[in-house]
Amino acid sequence: MVTPMKRNFLLFLLLSVLMLCSELVQAKVTISADRNPVRVNESFQLYFQVDESINGDPDFSPLQQDFQILNRSQSNNISIINGKYERSLKWTLQIMPKQAGEFVLPAIKFGSQESDLFRLTVKPASLSRSPDDGLIFEIISDESSVYIQSQVIVTMRLMSDSNISGYQMGDLAIEDMDVVVEPLGDVKQYETRLDDKPYLVLEMQFALFPQQSGTLNIGPIPAEVQYGGRTRSIFDPFQTRAEVRRISSKKITLEVLAKPESFHAAHWFPSTDVELEEEWNGDLNQLIAGEPVTRIISLSAAGLTAAQLPELVQTDIPGIKQYPDKPVFENQRSSEGINGIRRQRTAIIPTGGGRYIIPEISIPWWNLETGQQEVARIPARTIEVDRAANEAISVQPVEELVPAATEGSAKPVTRRSDSGSLWMWISIFLGAGWIASFLLWLFMRRKTIWFLPESVNSTEISQRKAVKRLRRACAGNNNAEARTALLGWANAMEPGQNFINLNQVTRYFGNPLKLQVDLLNQSSYSLSAGDWNGELLWRTCEQITAELISSGPTKTVAGLQPLNP
Repeated sequence: MVTPMKRNFLLFLLLSVLMLCSELVQAKVTISADRNPVRVNESFQLYFQVDESINGDPDFSPLQQDFQILNRSQSNNISIINGKYERSLKWTLQIMPKQAGEFVLPAIKFGSQESDLFRLTVKPASLSRSPDDGLIFEIISDESSVYIQSQVIVTMRLMSDSNISGYQMGDLAIEDMDVVVEPLGDVKQYETRLDDKPYLVLEMQFALFPQQSGTLNIGPIPAEVQYGGRTRSIFDPFQTRAEVRRISSKKITLEVLAKPESFHAAHWFPSTDVELEEEWNGDLNQLIAGEPVTRIISLSAAGLTAAQLPELVQTDIPGIKQYPDKPVFENQRSSEGINGIRRQRTAIIPTGGGRYIIPEISIPWWNLETGQQEVARIPARTIEVDRAANEAISVQPVEELVPAATEGSAKPVTRRSDSGSLWMWISIFLGAGWIASFLLWLFMRRKTIWFLPESVNSTEISQRKAVKRLRRACAGNNNAEARTALLGWANAMEPGQNFINLNQVTRYFGNPLKLQVDLLNQSSYSLSAGDWNGELLWRTCEQITAELISSGPTKTVAGLQPLNP
């Protein structure tokens, strides 16, 4: 027997466990920076965000060993999405590194939680400055030499020791070389210190991709700064009442290297990091012949645009139809450059049951960090495909089973009797006969003989309906409706076959229809489904119907109307 004291103790223990679990599932503290890398004596923003309330204030003192904390602020964000209440807390720190190097920021405690470790690169201060002037404009690059078509990041930086009311930086000036220029976001604004003197910094970054080997000259580039002025106008940023100063950057020179001879591949592919991945929309353990599954292959490369990535070629596989969609390109931009992504969606349709091997996909690339050729791979994969329902022969308790036919012929027919429903069918038959007799007597009184001749049976009626539906779908170029109507048309033309997918239909009726079904499939599993034209499919089915009429034994509908009368 459970006493009240024991019950209270068990409830207390349960509540303690639930409170402990709630602490364990709390969201982690996320950390990010407005740019990375940074330079010595340059301030930057460091962000900490928590999705749950915390007890007490965070302790940022571990950062002070390598960084100077100039300012800190806190903000709350509350949102209600679909009735769900969400709250997040965000701390913003303006900090400045004390020395150059590679740093791993220590974990900061937020109550019972801790932030993740964060890697930050601090570069030395630029040597091309003249702080005595009070106005500095410089161009710097992250590399002094690059391979052809690889990325180099160029930064334009305008610095002033006084407040300014307007500014303008000129465009990149590139001499005698074909270069692709990609901007890396908007102008960044922050503070830095030179000789213990504060400077306002306005910074723009670009990713450059030289298309020729040789010497790349950039600059000099002009800039203009406005001091003072009573008002600021976007239509007149440099007003006549304000003081205007002009300055030019120094010229920088880069060496562009040709493709190394040790790289042996058709497509030159330089990068610092390459990832090749696949994803399947569907259960690979439950594949059925005739049913599509989508394969998504993603290729990403650091330091390259999506347009530079090679085509994702997929090898033909016997017994599997592949319908690739148009590739999707994406460029992710950050202070570290561009990360290009290319995605390829492909609809895969096994035509029969069995075991298939999806071949390996391999893409050679040049590792800019190691100076060696490497290969990104998706390994080969074996898939098992179950046969379609009408392709498998199942043994059932029946009175008579017609011998199985070969592929492409009629499905085995099972005959059975159901004595339990015999009297119900007799009653229905007698009632229908009584109604038919009454109608016949009524028609005889009007001396009009209306009846269905033997030549017009239920098969022909269903054929007429199926043909009408297919014709309507093809005339409207409706590929989704055409797939269903085509399957209904095939079963109406050959009712003994019992088709359940279009692969069986094409195997039975042959190549002319197979070609049109392939075009229909390619349209159905791509983003350009509206481009399909149903006229050729209708003509093919019209010709097959006419051949069935002339062949004899199978009675089919005649007198088909044209698609567009």
